[in-house]
Amino acid sequence: MKLTGNLDAAQVTRWWPERTELFQQNSVDVSSVNKIDSSGVAFLVKWAQTCQANRQRLIIEGASPELVQLISLYGVSALFDLDLPQ
Repeated sequence: MKLTGNLDAAQVTRWWPERTELFQQNSVDVSSVNKIDSSGVAFLVKWAQTCQANRQRLIIEGASPELVQLISLYGVSALFDLDLPQ
């Protein structure tokens, strides 16, 4: 799954009704995400928790340094496998 645009409260609100379908995947490409806020991080955390319930881990591909920093600041790094851009 490739996410684009902003991963913020407005976008999370639009994606929330589709979460059951989205959360079936255990990989998300965020390399085209322009901006992420705490709502976006919370969305990824919920996604990761769903993956864990299915004995998988959420792989985040293309995480920006800002996203990596937010994930670390919120103390949720252990929920994700980060595939950082080269």
